[in-house]
Amino acid sequence: MIPLATAPVDIRAAVGAVNLVSNPSLEQGKPWPTCFSPAGWGTAAAWSLVAGPTGGRAVSLTVKNYTSGDRKLLQTETNACAPAVIPGQTYRIGIWHKSTAQSALTVFRHTADGWFYWGDFGKVPASTSWVEASATTPVIPAGTDRIVFGLSLSSNGTLTTDDYSLTQVSATPPPPTGGTPPPTNELIVNGSLAAGTTTPTCFVTAGWGDRLVSQGLDADTPTTAPAGSRSYRIAVSNRVSGDAKLLQSEAPGCAPSVIAGVGYQVSVDYKSTATGNGLTVFKHTATGWSYWTELQSLPASAQWTTARATLPLIPTGVDRVSFGLSISSNGTLLTTNYSMTSLAAVPPPPTTDPAPTSPATVGTWKVLDVDMPLRTVHTTLLHDGRLLLIAGSGNDGAQFAAGTFRAVVWSPDTNVYTEVPVPYDMFCAGHVTLSDGKVLVAGGTQAFPTQDQGPNTFKGSNKSYYFDPSDNQFHPLSDMAGAHWYPTLTKLGDGDVWSAGGLDEKAEGTVLTEMFDSSQMKWLPAGQVPQTWSFWGTYPHMYLLDDGMLFYSGGHTFGNGLPGTGASLYDWRTAQIWDVPGLRQKDLRDQAGSVLLPPAQDQKVMIVGGGNSDTNNAATNTVDIIDLSQASPAYKAGPDLPGPGKMYVNLVTLPDRTVLAADGAQFNRSNNVNTAAIYDPKSGLWKSIGGDPIGRNYHSSATLLPDGRVVVLGSNPLDNSFELKISVYSPPYLYKGERPSVAGMPTAAKYGASFPITVTGDVVSASLTAPMSPTHQTDTNARLVDLPIAGTGNSRVVQIPANPNLLPPGPYMLTVLDSNGVPSTADWIWVS
Repeated sequence: MIPLATAPVDIRAAVGAVNLVSNPSLEQGKPWPTCFSPAGWGTAAAWSLVAGPTGGRAVSLTVKNYTSGDRKLLQTETNACAPAVIPGQTYRIGIWHKSTAQSALTVFRHTADGWFYWGDFGKVPASTSWVEASATTPVIPAGTDRIVFGLSLSSNGTLTTDDYSLTQVSATPPPPTGGTPPPTNELIVNGSLAAGTTTPTCFVTAGWGDRLVSQGLDADTPTTAPAGSRSYRIAVSNRVSGDAKLLQSEAPGCAPSVIAGVGYQVSVDYKSTATGNGLTVFKHTATGWSYWTELQSLPASAQWTTARATLPLIPTGVDRVSFGLSISSNGTLLTTNYSMTSLAAVPPPPTTDPAPTSPATVGTWKVLDVDMPLRTVHTTLLHDGRLLLIAGSGNDGAQFAAGTFRAVVWSPDTNVYTEVPVPYDMFCAGHVTLSDGKVLVAGGTQAFPTQDQGPNTFKGSNKSYYFDPSDNQFHPLSDMAGAHWYPTLTKLGDGDVWSAGGLDEKAEGTVLTEMFDSSQMKWLPAGQVPQTWSFWGTYPHMYLLDDGMLFYSGGHTFGNGLPGTGASLYDWRTAQIWDVPGLRQKDLRDQAGSVLLPPAQDQKVMIVGGGNSDTNNAATNTVDIIDLSQASPAYKAGPDLPGPGKMYVNLVTLPDRTVLAADGAQFNRSNNVNTAAIYDPKSGLWKSIGGDPIGRNYHSSATLLPDGRVVVLGSNPLDNSFELKISVYSPPYLYKGERPSVAGMPTAAKYGASFPITVTGDVVSASLTAPMSPTHQTDTNARLVDLPIAGTGNSRVVQIPANPNLLPPGPYMLTVLDSNGVPSTADWIWVS
């Protein structure tokens, strides 16, 4: 802990240093102070504006009936509000306050990877009079460009704050003349841009599109740069499309040579007034130069900061690369100190696969001849192999006004659609398969926005029904305790269903947690459900873990991530929440894909891509993975998704224990990215495959069929049209020879039970896969669970795991896998 200074002074002393906090005295903004936001988790607080220490306004928060969490006032986590800082410098933090309880000075920091909890910088005692709590930060770490801070209250009491300040208190001198010698494996020639007249030696300007560009060498460079360094300035104006960038040139000895199968780290120092900046890489093969990947999108920065990323392993045939920062919005970008260094050589995995374009390596896509008859937004695989497709009003205001709500049951084998009467607007409801195979549907749309409201001001419904596959009908249930538009429904180990998130009947974020009692087939009153009184966002990605806890992956729909680290462990039984560190770019996880990696016993969750519907920044291709079996779990960087960043990523766990990532778009409901890849958790590598022939973004979904194919449908672009064509992906394992088979299995089994099966083929493993029920890139109940298997030859014995938290009760698809990675066609079994 850093010791805090407190001084009981009645009037704030004048400070000569520049205060970096916007609206520090909280006077601007109605009704809430501009550039400040309430934050925290757990027990809720009551907020109010009161008189400050010298008149004017202060903000007061009061916590009652405390059980968990904290509450605090922070600077808003935006470039316009969060104070900018310089790596290598130290800063004095000051907050005037009075409080009836002890608080803590809490600080968060921002890098190119997003916002992170930095630490509590000291405890602050209660005080009945106005005093200033202050602390000096450690040296700002490299890569950090902004911080936010506040006093956090984690007990019953009242805390009032005003007059926030952040001032620089040190000026770290530059390194000795000549700077720090570059690493011995530095591959960039003239990375400091010191050589060259008009354009730096070994560099070239590039770009495309309709925009005005002015550019040239600039004297402005970071204070830590080697002597003689220069920066290169690119200014873009009147932009309609395209970008501009500085790259290593194709001249001999300039663009760095690379080795296939080896990893490399690249970095560039930059500062920019533009909101559209990206770390872009090109690759060279025997056929010439081509675009390779966008490593990450980068925010504007008023101070010099470092963009740093690791390249994917160099593909076979690539011998050189070139990279740089691209500016794709109006503004000015300055760059210098380009660096590329090789990491430890990682050989490519051995392969006996045929040519990379063969179906046995990349699979095949087929677009069905018959279109869907409705705007499918919600999809559920039924235990008889058919799919329940729900549109409700289908995001069509005219259909809502007419009371026209639709759903069908579709048989993929016969391509027959059966119309299902729909009793209310299930558009943007939550849904899950219950223990008895019925489909629970809850929440949805009570009202569309009016003309003077924004696009997301839909009002939630509290209605709930179940769909019974035996009669193709929806049946009424008790209403939820509150209304929810975009709720998540997660099945628990006892078959009950946890639900939270979304907008309520006032089009406001609801903090109400709900519980569906499956034994009584009804929603419990709010008073019988442990409440955090926290807003989880819309369609929060919430996974059940093997210890009964829930994990919020950081994936969601619309806008920024939650305050803090953006990911959480959550004990729904006690309403306690703990932030989990390491998630990068938490405010670019809107409509990301996330998945419980197979097998579920490993307790690893992967989050892939995402964007931000509100800011409409370019989406990211960042992948993070967390091992929740660890005592102190934290996200770690995984291999980037191949190709450009994208939101609306549909993830599907395949029966060979790989994960398909398909479809998406770079921006809000626009700029489709028709790429797909398969992730192998065992090797930790992505394999690019052919993309879906149909571009898909918002309101698209993907579902695994019992025969091992994947059906992909829907898309609702910005013009509110709707894609009715269906794509079917046949993975590579369907082209690798004869499939194994299973016979003699029971139709139902108890937890911990063993039973014999008869198999064909060289079977090496068995698993159960939950039937998918996706919407909005969310299916938190999807999982593949390994089954212990014994025996040899055709006679085997498999065992159902004894832990219902690992395998919640209900119907599952049982498959076996042979030594060539080929799965059997699934057979249904009921686990209870």
